[in-house]
Amino acid sequence: MRMRIGPFCIISGYVIAMSLTVSMGCARKTQALFTRPELITRGRLAVIGLTPEQEQIFMASYIKAFPGQVITFVERKQLQELLSEQDLLRDRLDDRTRARIKQILGVEALIMCTYYDDENQPGGKKLRVRIVDSSTGAIVGSVITKERDYFEYHCDLAVKALKADLLSGSR
Repeated sequence: MRMRIGPFCIISGYVIAMSLTVSMGCARKTQALFTRPELITRGRLAVIGLTPEQEQIFMASYIKAFPGQVITFVERKQLQELLSEQDLLRDRLDDRTRARIKQILGVEALIMCTYYDDENQPGGKKLRVRIVDSSTGAIVGSVITKERDYFEYHCDLAVKALKADLLSGSR
C-alpha cells in the first residue's frame, strides 16, 4: 500500500512547525516584570507618556484584563492642564506634583509609559510601563515588552503579564 502526501498535509505540517517556532519565541517577550499587591486596589488611574491614540489602546487593554474591577481613567486634558502648571520634566514627578494629581484629580496611580525603538532588534519596539502610587511614589507595577512594531499587541502583552504576576503572588 502506497501513501501519498498531498499539498494539504505539507501545508498543515508547515503551519504547525511555524506555530511551534513562534510560540517558543514568545516565551521571553516581557522583562523587568514585578507587581505589588496594592496594585489591584488602585481604581482611579492616569496614563502618561503616550499619544492620545496609544493611550486609548492601552486603557482598553487594561480594562479588558480586569473585568471585575471598577477602573476609572482620568481625562487626558485634565491631567495635561494640571501638569502644564508644574515645572515637569519628562519621566520625572516630584512629591508635590504627585500630591496635587492625587488631591485635585483623585488619581491613585499613574501609569507612566514609554514606547521606543529596540536597538537590538531591527524593526522592533519596546513598551516600558511603570505604575506609580500617587501618594507614596512607590512603583507598584513594572514591565517591559519587546516585540515588532504593533502597539496593541505590546499593550495586551504588558497588561496580561502584570495581571498574571499580580494574581500569582510573585513580588
